Amino acid sequence: MEEWSILIVEDDEPVARGLTDILNGSGYRTEWCTESRKVLEILKKQRLELIILDVNLGGEENGYDLCKKIREISDIPVLFLTAYKSEMDVVRGFKVGGDDYITKPFRMQELIVRVQALLRRGKRSAGLRLSSGELTYDIGKHQVYRNQAALDLTPIELQLVQNLLMGWPYTLTRDKLFYEVWDKDASFVDENTLSVNISRLRDKLCCSSARKTGY
Repeated sequence: MEEWSILIVEDDEPVARGLTDILNGSGYRTEWCTESRKVLEILKKQRLELIILDVNLGGEENGYDLCKKIREISDIPVLFLTAYKSEMDVVRGFKVGGDDYITKPFRMQELIVRVQALLRRGKRSAGLRLSSGELTYDIGKHQVYRNQAALDLTPIELQLVQNLLMGWPYTLTRDKLFYEVWDKDASFVDENTLSVNISRLRDKLCCSSARKTGY
């Protein structure tokens, strides 16, 4: 088994230690964190394959809020762990960017199976690349290249490039792009945001790919 690195975000120490023992015993490398600010710092500095995130962190910011911030900088798989069992809570978890949801108390084997499934899913996309002309998007590395030179793009710009490349050679409408990048995650923003981001993306790409938007 590859030594996958998993970050546990849980403010209940007994639960966190139990998760650590279970995952370490299954061959995973784990780290435990309770502060949302520290989670984002770790994510920017370290290689991680999965985040197990408790919904109720006990502070001003809950797991849903933290997941939204994680999605602004990373597509890392997020497994919500919570005592909330209502359908509304589960739906909310997926809407903010969660990949799976398991409720407490949980069975040890079920947790391991869900972790394995998320890690396999991430591994399948690790080597996937989208290309068109001078542009290549390495989905696993979340990096866009132009003539093999890496471009410095924001997370939103990366999502726009991915949708443009996946839609090629067909025309992508303004509504389609707006839905794929913002609205489907319930991130309601001013529609002018799309125009601003497309304009900035054109400047960075210096190519015609971003013009295939249909408006």
